[in-house]
Amino acid sequence: MTQTADDKPTSPTERPVRRRLGDRLKALLTHGHTPEKIALSVACGIALGLFPIFGTTTLLCIVVALVLKLNHPAIQVANQLMYLVQLPLIVVFIRIGESLLGVAPIPFSATLMAAELRANPSSLVQRFGVAGLHGILGWAVVAPVVMGVAYIVLLPLLRLASRRPQQQPASQPATGA
Repeated sequence: MTQTADDKPTSPTERPVRRRLGDRLKALLTHGHTPEKIALSVACGIALGLFPIFGTTTLLCIVVALVLKLNHPAIQVANQLMYLVQLPLIVVFIRIGESLLGVAPIPFSATLMAAELRANPSSLVQRFGVAGLHGILGWAVVAPVVMGVAYIVLLPLLRLASRRPQQQPASQPATGA
């Protein structure tokens, strides 16, 4: 007869590598922080991960984590997970900013941008610098909503997850053999 995990506790060396790594990642992400701080860390990482200036989100997350005393691994993991969503949303945030300011949309075309870069590089930088500011404005309107929704969704899940390990040993039946 084979023994299951419920029959006897397993030593750390007997547990599968995947579970040990998962336990270590969980400990790293939650170390010394309440579910509220973890939820805020992840929510900030999500919102900052959408910032429309490519290449700045990691630094922004470091600064926010230091100022608000948030969990650095949690905010950075959330930030990095937003990378694939960040790129397409840059144009969306620019359009939101343009709409809020009532300015004409800047056309985005790789061939036109390359031609303008060859003809007049300073004009390209100036034009897309303004587009970046429009994107920051659009992001600033959307980010608080994204952060609030993420926090509201994550907090109950993290509170539930933080209680689980404490309840698990009590629910295991006592084994005599």
